Amino acid sequence: MNDMPVPFFEPMRPAIASLAKTNQVVIGQWEKWLTLGMSSFKAYVDLGLAQAKVALKVTDPRSAHEFSDSQFAVLSFVGHQMMDDGRALAEWGVDCCCQANRLGRENALRILFKD
Repeated sequence: MNDMPVPFFEPMRPAIASLAKTNQVVIGQWEKWLTLGMSSFKAYVDLGLAQAKVALKVTDPRSAHEFSDSQFAVLSFVGHQMMDDGRALAEWGVDCCCQANRLGRENALRILFKD
């Protein structure tokens, strides 16, 4: 009875190995994407909190004018940050596509030629 499952599952071994490899790659890419998103989110939240603290210090017209002038620098920083985030996301997408193509070729060869 214990010998029965081994021969039964033997033909599916390449498919199971391919599925396991695919799952590992997908989870790895998902972790990279989440790390990228969370680091960007943290940067924007930190900037927003810092700006809120600065805005709370506005007490007169002069400090309001200084605050509004500082917002141009903040907007420039946010623009550069968004460009950097977009570039990182594009690089992640290219890496994900390359890994998917490589994995697809490996899996097809593994299934066709049955290691």
